[in-house]
Amino acid sequence: MRLIERSSPGEVDLQFMWLPTWIGINSALQQEIEQHVAPLFIGRDLTDAVLNQAHDEIVSFLQKKFPELTGLADYLDGVKFVRSA
Repeated sequence: MRLIERSSPGEVDLQFMWLPTWIGINSALQQEIEQHVAPLFIGRDLTDAVLNQAHDEIVSFLQKKFPELTGLADYLDGVKFVRSA
């Protein structure tokens, strides 16, 4: 699982339910993430490699925004290890 996944052809969704609650319910912060990440990926094919880059960019963005939260990047990046059966 990534923090961003394909929702339909050419569209992605932020997986806010997998984020800590204080991020997942913060619609203003979700918009900030979208505004930061969208220009980097609009117009690109939504391959797994591109979605992995988007995931990494979201983790990096949040780590830079909240540098006082030691371990936040590790916590957020850990979502990529969650798999469905």
